[in-house]
Amino acid sequence: MVGGEAWAENPRLVIAEPWHGFVRLWAACRGGMGGIAHWPDAGGVNDQAAWVVDGFAALANAEALTEGERRKLADD
Repeated sequence: MVGGEAWAENPRLVIAEPWHGFVRLWAACRGGMGGIAHWPDAGGVNDQAAWVVDGFAALANAEALTEGERRKLADD
């Protein structure tokens, strides 16, 4: 299960390597508690490529959902 969705294969094995690199970039750029510590390009959010901002937001959302599920399981 990944994000509540069943996968026939491990996503690490079927997702293309450039996307793994993007997730590593997101992890390197975020701050504590999931906040953005710095952006990959110079400047602020308006200086970033739109797809990077959208991708970072999608990853942060997926992490928040996963963390919420982890907390529910820990409370049970």
